[in-house]
Amino acid sequence: MIREEDYFANEVDRAKTYREKGIKTILLWKTFFGNKNFFFGKGDIFRDCPFDKCKIFNDQNYLNVEDYDAILFHGNEMNDYEVPQKRKMTQFYVYVNLESPANRKVHQKYQRSFFNLTMTYRLDSDILWTYIIIEDVKSGEFVAPSKDVDWSAFQNHTNAGDAEEVPSAILDIVRSKSKSVSWLVSNCYAKSGRSEYVKELSKHIDVDIYGRCGEFSCDLNCFKDVIEADYFFYLSFENSFCDNYVTEKLTNPLRYNVVPVVYGSANYSQFAPPNSYVNALDFESPKELATYLKYLSQDLQRYQSFLQWKKYYRVKGGTKRAVCTLCEVLHKQKKPKLYSDLSDWYAKDKCTIQTFLKNGIDKYATKRTIMNHEQKQGSDYMISYVLKGRGEKSPLLTKETSLSFCIENGYANRRLTLSQRHDGEAVVYARGRIFRGGSAIQITVSR
Repeated sequence: MIREEDYFANEVDRAKTYREKGIKTILLWKTFFGNKNFFFGKGDIFRDCPFDKCKIFNDQNYLNVEDYDAILFHGNEMNDYEVPQKRKMTQFYVYVNLESPANRKVHQKYQRSFFNLTMTYRLDSDILWTYIIIEDVKSGEFVAPSKDVDWSAFQNHTNAGDAEEVPSAILDIVRSKSKSVSWLVSNCYAKSGRSEYVKELSKHIDVDIYGRCGEFSCDLNCFKDVIEADYFFYLSFENSFCDNYVTEKLTNPLRYNVVPVVYGSANYSQFAPPNSYVNALDFESPKELATYLKYLSQDLQRYQSFLQWKKYYRVKGGTKRAVCTLCEVLHKQKKPKLYSDLSDWYAKDKCTIQTFLKNGIDKYATKRTIMNHEQKQGSDYMISYVLKGRGEKSPLLTKETSLSFCIENGYANRRLTLSQRHDGEAVVYARGRIFRGGSAIQITVSR
């Protein structure tokens, strides 16, 4: 029988051995959607990484919990379990989440000064874990997703519709297609309004819906055997509108020879090659989108131009790169930082388009929604007015003055903040709204 003191001595010795060998130890705390390995895979997952001296554990008792160099927590499941009771100041706590803040918030208990690193789909994460990776075919180098993506290898060498730019095997698949639009979906009530959009789209073009929300079923080889073989387009419609939120809904069609129609809040040019997708939000309505999709499906030369990028790039999943980055960060970042408010970083102003749908302004998003969002997003917009009857210098206006106003177009009693004064004119900033249209603007000053 092993005595308790011997058991803990072994744990200490193990930690010491890893430190002496320069190996960073990483504990997976609990599970990631029920998976103890966080879907990282089994065996030496750091093999072939630039920094490979790391080791992953899912056994909390293999070392003393405070001796692990890093602990990964799945943000979505932190409501359901307790966190370690002991922690060293040199230890990295890593927030892991692939879901958008529209669907899951940061647990209030762990928002402030708890996490040191983020490992999410966001491009500004400490460790980027994205569903999609684009690599250069020739060099194998990483290209996207990136804020500073460079698509010049493709853009400088292609002629739209040139059949020589598309492998003959792909052209054969294109010529065999006979159906318009497909959609594989299991969440029938997503916050993005995608179901409402597709309902309207279906009035103008045939849309075959597979999965829990449709009338068609498909097996594990659905993309290869059905969607790629039969359909021109696939609906890559996200469940929420949040910055950088791009999931397997885009990765899957790009892996195969079908053109995705994207619907989300990401800047897709940072994620996928130019002319590799159709963006639903470039159109005024589902009807207008349907007209364009019909045109593409009837003009095979134009359609195949959406597949030319495959000569220059290939698509991969993002897990391997994320794992390698994790090990690299742990070796390079000697002193843990702290997120003073993780919720602020993760959620604040990250799903602003979603509020239009949540508040019932729109049932689903279109080009017009995006235009309204750009006008009304939470930056400061300037309006000016002349305060009548108060003299040229408007002496009653100070930084402490509370202002209200009404405008003919229906906005009323919004709060304004004085920024500066000019001769005869007071300049005021209104957060979150552009005020237009009204010919009569009445200003009421109160203290």
